[in-house]
Amino acid sequence: MEESIASHAFADVRARQAGAFTRAQALAHGITDKVLLGRRRARQVQRVHTGVYVDFTGPLPWETRVWAAWLACGPGAALTGPTALRRYGVTGSRWDERIQVAVPHARRIDPGPGIVVTRHRHLSALVQPCREPPTVRLEVALLLTAAAEADVSRRAAVLFDACRQRLTTPARLLAELESLPELRGRGVIRRILAEAAEGVQSFLEQAYLRRVERAHGLPRARRQVRAADDGAVVYRDSEYSPYDVLVELDGQVGHADPASRWRDMNRDNAAATSGKLTLRFGYQLVSEPCAAAAQVVAALRFRGWTGSPRPCAPTCPLTT
Repeated sequence: MEESIASHAFADVRARQAGAFTRAQALAHGITDKVLLGRRRARQVQRVHTGVYVDFTGPLPWETRVWAAWLACGPGAALTGPTALRRYGVTGSRWDERIQVAVPHARRIDPGPGIVVTRHRHLSALVQPCREPPTVRLEVALLLTAAAEADVSRRAAVLFDACRQRLTTPARLLAELESLPELRGRGVIRRILAEAAEGVQSFLEQAYLRRVERAHGLPRARRQVRAADDGAVVYRDSEYSPYDVLVELDGQVGHADPASRWRDMNRDNAAATSGKLTLRFGYQLVSEPCAAAAQVVAALRFRGWTGSPRPCAPTCPLTT
């Protein structure tokens, strides 16, 4: 009877851990090293890392690899970086298939294959309670992932993507930034989050704000303006409200397929019938911001703007 209870309890442990378990867990449930070796030889069990096994053979699903990596790193460890983001449901194409695990700073371990280990001071204060395996908070994972990117535009993309997916907010990220005083590139990340707080949600929107609007002294637009389009809620990328001029930015997200292009055309047509003038830009504004600025200036002046733009550089063709 006791053996049956132990067997069921061990099965529950393995089920909760996606099939992964440690030697210590097996011994605690009455599975001796001899039994474990016999099951490995019978191809009922396979070893993944030192002291870590799974109760099946063949390729490991991602969730099983996550549990096996965490078990290999021992108590006090927590999932971090892109691994944590994937478990939180943040979508993106940049995820590293290696499992990223954080351990307390005082601990030094030799990670198994496919595991990336980082060491953190005060790690326990960064962990989200009640998650299994333990995982750093979403905002911590985002900031650590962004800081690890060498390219500034990819740092911005990590943070903008999560805010656009409405999984967090710039305010929450800025608050969490204070818990990571040693984070690399804090100043750059703070500026990115300040722009996200203004409504910037993509690299292209950031480029428009920096290289077109600010660099040429244009009026400050309202961003991600909620509007109704044929009964559906839509968000305008940038709106110069007093002049009824809209700027829509077509990046790679949400504009590539025919249905999305048809939706964009319908949105522009609906804006036109309500008296709003829409300008639409793609990635050409990154290399030709002055040309984009000249078109926005022309539209604003057509709608009554009396301000004066400024050239962004001595060679800028935009004149006042």
